[in-house]
Amino acid sequence: MIKSGKSAAGSQRWKCTACSVSSTAPRTDQSTLATFTSFLTYLLGKLSQAEISGNTGRGLRRRLAWCWQVPTPAIEITGEVYDQLFIDGIYLPYNWCLLVAHNGEHVLARQWCHQENSAAYTALLAKIPPPDLVTTDGHGGALKALKQLWPEVAVQRCLVHVHRNNLSDLTKRPKTDAGKALLALSRRLLKVTSKEEAATWVKLLIEINTEYDTYFKERTWAKDVPASQRRGNQTWWYTHERDRRVYRRLASLHGKDHLFAFLEFDPPRERTTNPLESFNNCLRLVVLYHRGLSEAHMIAAIDWYCYTHSQFVQTTRQILTEWEKTGRPSRRIIPKTKHTKPTPDGPEHYGTAITNEEGLWARKGWAGRSK
Repeated sequence: MIKSGKSAAGSQRWKCTACSVSSTAPRTDQSTLATFTSFLTYLLGKLSQAEISGNTGRGLRRRLAWCWQVPTPAIEITGEVYDQLFIDGIYLPYNWCLLVAHNGEHVLARQWCHQENSAAYTALLAKIPPPDLVTTDGHGGALKALKQLWPEVAVQRCLVHVHRNNLSDLTKRPKTDAGKALLALSRRLLKVTSKEEAATWVKLLIEINTEYDTYFKERTWAKDVPASQRRGNQTWWYTHERDRRVYRRLASLHGKDHLFAFLEFDPPRERTTNPLESFNNCLRLVVLYHRGLSEAHMIAAIDWYCYTHSQFVQTTRQILTEWEKTGRPSRRIIPKTKHTKPTPDGPEHYGTAITNEEGLWARKGWAGRSK
């Protein structure tokens, strides 16, 4: 057999020197590998199907259709104890929430759920060995799961989220003296980089409590205000509850050692969840660049993006070889609970649909009127 030019499709043609019969030797493994590589390039990139194919994209969709069925490999858990772990959730289309555990460089684990809660965070953290420090935005479900699974692990609250919560209560221009002092203290919290600065910050917090303790405890009684300003059945409430809430938030976090846990290590660790927030923004871009994906395809795209940003990633050849060995199983669809509305047992009420009863249909014409 000798080479004999190319076929119309561009494949190498071979010619028998004895009988002059020509044929091709297609490499389906190579074409399959090239197609799957193109599929991952499309998912991880920002070009649309039409931009990649140069036309409407229908041919590309047809060529890549089988790639959506390839299951995403599980992220390898090495058992390594990491210095710091970041956990957070991101809400995606079709009412899905994705919890991600990140070490600042790679994705360590992911968990799909419908909302952030302790059960979902427990399923996420159960896959990973306890780290030295966990940084979170302070969601109640995350804190509950950490307390149950890793009670001995230090927790660092994201200081940016703490300051953002304070701003929602104080606003950027508070009117009261206590509010101004608390806002300055909250801003100073973002600049703490050493234990000495942390000690100074705690001293300022104590001084605010000493100066405004009576102010924080002032109450407003329902009997002393107009009826329009009363709060339900409450007999009284704190007059300056927003300022009080900010102080108690800072004091509570300091009492739990959630503000300056990052300073207990040498060198100091990250004090915010910015590394994970940056990754979450990349997930939003995946949904943006490939907007219009179906629910199953959106989940597949996010899964592949998370896997390709984990620490140990298989090559496309290894992924396809493993898929062939296991009999080409289809991607498992995550079950979604369907909530059906209960059927009322009582009599039917007035509806909004058109009926054939007298006088209820849309009328047209003169209806007996004279010109």
